[in-house]
Amino acid sequence: MLRFLVIPCLLFSGSLLATGAVFSVFDVELLTQQAKTKVAGRPVFQGTALLMQGRKILWQYQQGRTSQGEPFDQNTAFFAGSISKTLTAALLMQQVQKGTLDLQAPVKLYLPELRQPWASSVRLADLLSHSSGLVDMSTQQHYGQFRYNNLNFQLLGDILSAVTKVPYADLARQFLLQCQMNHSGFADKASSASDGWYEDQGQLKSIRGFMPVEAEPSGGLIASASDVALLPLCIQQELSQTSLQQMTWPRVLRQHRWGEVYYGYGMQVTETAAGTEWSHGGYIPGYVSVFNHFPKQQLTLVVLENQSLDPADFARAIYYHDSLREIVIRVLSQNQKG
Repeated sequence: MLRFLVIPCLLFSGSLLATGAVFSVFDVELLTQQAKTKVAGRPVFQGTALLMQGRKILWQYQQGRTSQGEPFDQNTAFFAGSISKTLTAALLMQQVQKGTLDLQAPVKLYLPELRQPWASSVRLADLLSHSSGLVDMSTQQHYGQFRYNNLNFQLLGDILSAVTKVPYADLARQFLLQCQMNHSGFADKASSASDGWYEDQGQLKSIRGFMPVEAEPSGGLIASASDVALLPLCIQQELSQTSLQQMTWPRVLRQHRWGEVYYGYGMQVTETAAGTEWSHGGYIPGYVSVFNHFPKQQLTLVVLENQSLDPADFARAIYYHDSLREIVIRVLSQNQKG
C-alpha cells in the first residue's frame, strides 16, 4: 500500500527526494499538507522548508519567489537571524579546543578595554548560555538566570576577533566553507538574499534585509535551508566529543512555548517524545527561521520564512514552524514504538 511504500523519486516542490527508514511517503505527505494549510487570519506560508537526514533531503516545500522572480528552492538565501548564535558558539568552542580561549575566564581577560565591573566576573560560559545577567553594557541583573540578549553573542564575536586577529565574518566564512555551506555568508551574501515582508498594523510591507557588522555574531547569518540543515552535522564533525557535549548540555532553563526547554551554548536542548532535540530560532523584521535537529536519527527540520508577522501573537507568527515540528516529533515517536 502507498502508506508504506518508499520510492526514490525526482524532486519537485512538496515531494520526497531521498528516502530511508525514518519517513514514509505518507509521512512526508503530512508535512506537505501542513505547509499548505490555510489558517484564518494569517497569510499562507511563504518561504522554504525541508527535512534532511544526514546529507539527504527527505522532503522539501517552497512557496514564493526571489527578488529576481525565480521560484524559491532549497538553495534560496534568507536572513537566518539568531541561528547565527549556534554558529558563533561553534566557532568559540573551536578556539577552546585550540587552547586560545578558556570558558571559565572572565570577559575582561580577552577584552581588557572594558571598564564595567561585570567584565571581571562574567565568564565566556555565561555569555554562551545567556546567563550573564547583562541588560546592556552598563546594567547587570539576576546573574546566573536565563536572560536572552544579543549583547552576549556580540561580545563573543568581539572576543573571537580579538584572539584570532581575524574579523568575525571572515572567521565564520572559513567555517561555512569547511561545512560546504556554499550559499551562506554575511554582508557578502546580502544581494542574493530574498527580500522580506514584515507586518505593520495588519499589512505586509516589503523590507530589504540588513544587519550591522557588530550584530553579525548574534543575528547576521544569511543562509539557505539546505545549508542550515548542514550546520548541526558539521558541528558534530568539527568539534571534539568533549566540546560537543559542553555545547549541547542543558544548562539553563528558559521559559518557552514548547514547555521545558534548556539552553546550552548557543543551542536549545529539549527532551521530546522523539528523543533529544537541538534547536535554535531567529526572528528579525522580514524573516523568521528555525532548525530542529534530532541527533539520534541525524534528522534536521529547517523552516525559513521571508515574512515576519506581529510578534505580539507569536503563536500565529511561527505557526508553520511549530506545526511542522510537531509532525516530525510525532512520526519519529511512533517509529520508535514500532
